[in-house]
Amino acid sequence: MSISSIISTGLSALQSSQAGMKVSSQNIANANTAGYVRTEINYAPLTQYGGGAGVEVSSIRRAADKFLATAAFIAEANSGAATARSSLLARAQNYFGDPTSSSSMFASIDQIWTSITDLQVDPSSSLARDQVVSAIETAFATISQTASSLQSLIAEADERIGNTVNEMQSLVDRISDLNNEIQLTKRAGADATGVENTQSALIDQLAKLVDLRVEAKPDGGVFVRTSGGALLVGASPAQLDYTPNGASFASHGVIEFNTELGTNSNLEPYILGGQLSGLLKARDQDLPALAEALGGYSAALADQLNRVHNENSSSPAVSEMVGRQTGLLSSDALSFTGNATLGITDSSGNLAKKLQIDFDAGTIVTEYPAGAFTTTNFTNGVGAFATALDTAMGIGVPAGNASFSGGKLSLDVGSGGGLVVQQDSADPSARAGRGFAHFFGLNDLVSRPTPTFFEAGVSGGDLNGLTAGGQLSFLVKDSSGRIAAERTVTITPALAAGTWNDLVSALNTNGTGLGEFATFSINSDGRMVVAPRSGFTTQFTDDSTQRGSTGVSVSSLFGLAPAATAGRASETSVASAISSDPGRLAVARPDLTSAVGARIVELGDNRGAAALAAARDTTRDFPAAGALSAQSTTLALYASRLGGAAGRMASEADHMATGAAAVAAAATDRRSQVESVTVDEELLRMTTYQNSYAAAARIIQAANDMFDILFSIGSRA
Repeated sequence: MSISSIISTGLSALQSSQAGMKVSSQNIANANTAGYVRTEINYAPLTQYGGGAGVEVSSIRRAADKFLATAAFIAEANSGAATARSSLLARAQNYFGDPTSSSSMFASIDQIWTSITDLQVDPSSSLARDQVVSAIETAFATISQTASSLQSLIAEADERIGNTVNEMQSLVDRISDLNNEIQLTKRAGADATGVENTQSALIDQLAKLVDLRVEAKPDGGVFVRTSGGALLVGASPAQLDYTPNGASFASHGVIEFNTELGTNSNLEPYILGGQLSGLLKARDQDLPALAEALGGYSAALADQLNRVHNENSSSPAVSEMVGRQTGLLSSDALSFTGNATLGITDSSGNLAKKLQIDFDAGTIVTEYPAGAFTTTNFTNGVGAFATALDTAMGIGVPAGNASFSGGKLSLDVGSGGGLVVQQDSADPSARAGRGFAHFFGLNDLVSRPTPTFFEAGVSGGDLNGLTAGGQLSFLVKDSSGRIAAERTVTITPALAAGTWNDLVSALNTNGTGLGEFATFSINSDGRMVVAPRSGFTTQFTDDSTQRGSTGVSVSSLFGLAPAATAGRASETSVASAISSDPGRLAVARPDLTSAVGARIVELGDNRGAAALAAARDTTRDFPAAGALSAQSTTLALYASRLGGAAGRMASEADHMATGAAAVAAAATDRRSQVESVTVDEELLRMTTYQNSYAAAARIIQAANDMFDILFSIGSRA
């Protein structure tokens, strides 16, 4: 071996040892850097003309384990999703409150029954009446506050989705930029591990936001996809966009994904985990389910109180009754069966006259003067009935009036008398399951600007009465969350002049309606219902329809949108007439089977208060509402199940978050054991490299000394 070869061999060893010391120094310096992956150096023999010529650095690479990294990505995504969902549901449960706490929503509801029970002791007490009205106002205000808080949580989740998408976009852009830097560095033959570590840390951050699959590129860098297959980083970064909508009962848009490509631009179906997945589930499923259940309970509580209150009477009886907003038009079929009695009292509470309303026979018969009025014309609609009732009430003293306008039935006997309406005990009146006074809300205790219940009692042959130009807009998604269609049905003049069946047909039409995705129909209670076809879901995104002068839209009349169903918890309160005058609270139970002239309204009558108190434990049917399934139970049990549903959802989410966090910690720890820096090992390597460096230096020095000796011998010769 020539001296020059020896020097070359020593020099290669010197350079290789120096590179090793540099790598170990870098590892030691980053031993406590989160996400740093240990760098390893590999050597290979250097040959020249078939003989050994020293050593060279064959590669410098990160000690990354792609399998452990993938496991960590999955675990972090699951933890991120569970934690995001758990935090929101825990706060939702707190809004409902501990059912055993005196400050919870349920405690305020219990106070209604306590105050009504107290009123039974002295129904003539104005203070006791005030306390009942105050308790009901407080309970519905608390329900409304809880409902508003749930909507705020939904809006917060939506805002966090927007922030998360923006953070994802920033990370995706930076990861893509580093791809280019890694590729350029590798082409130049330089060490790219520093840049790769920086990129790896960004990928770890992204994995908490969304579930990932990462694949190395042959020329350096990575491909990054969601587990569902959406390419976030390829030749270029994906372009993501989302605009939050913080309005209550808002119809949320989708996370747009590479819209410039002109393909399906909804990213959400491709997201299977991560913080973003948890936020989407909380916003679109969990929180709306609780809001729907709360709206259903609020409506049931109001409806049960109104059912009893409409059979009761205040003392003295009220002289005017203004009904609720039914959404009906004068032309709508009356559609009542059975019998009801309208009693008119004088100023002393004596029964002055009675009107027997027989909906089956289509007659109104006055008892005083006996048989003075009979009508058989109930077939021309609600307006014709109101006209007939007005004529009948005008006979005798005190004379009364009836009218139907803007969806409301009103009765009035002036200041000299009072009004009492009751069901016939043998054959009670009914329209869609509610009695005459109850359906029209003539003596409601609790009210809402739009219908509280959606069994409207309409038939398919009734004129729909919609104003031309209104529109119903829908969004249809498939089982994967992809947008299948966006449809808008416009109320044309021809459709506005048609029946409910015509509207149903328009909605069920393929192409222009939703016939491919859902079936609309009018059920036996006169409510329009939607049955989605398998694999699809439909939602109202906008409704500008209006029924005549009622101001009631199709979705409000039939409860087809969250603003109508969940909104019941936000908009229900004590009727303004009773709130301003608690003396109108109906706690007496007159007997309209009494003879004309009998005293039927007594100040000390507590039978109506007893009936109100009994409403708490009266079994009734509850339709399915969000988190609660359809059931037949009492208000008390339903309230406990509502609280239980909120607690159960929060508890399950918390357990999932705890478990997912433990798995993520274990996966991260296992990955760290393989990829992280062990200072003792690096110091040992550093010592080895230092010794190697010193040996290489001695080889070079020995070769140099040998060269000097040979040179001096040659010069003497």
